[in-house]
Amino acid sequence: MTIVRVEKVEDCFDGSSVYRYWLDRTWTREDILGLQALGELEYFADFPRPFFRLHCPDGMQAKGVEGEDNCQAVFPSRDRETIRERLEAFLQR
Repeated sequence: MTIVRVEKVEDCFDGSSVYRYWLDRTWTREDILGLQALGELEYFADFPRPFFRLHCPDGMQAKGVEGEDNCQAVFPSRDRETIRERLEAFLQR
């Protein structure tokens, strides 16, 4: 995957920031299952539009839909840039 575009969506009251990532290809089942390397993955493959939610120990959360070319990530205020760099490195693999 390659990140094509990143957009800051909003800042939340708790100090976290929300970003949307557009990728050069769509999420596949294999890509989604690979997210387990980052944290606890919830994957709802049986839904009409299969989607995932990722909860990381560092407080980052991400969600997206299989077959779409984007996802949304919420970064905590603490160590935001370090956590963001880690996610982006993972997505660029």
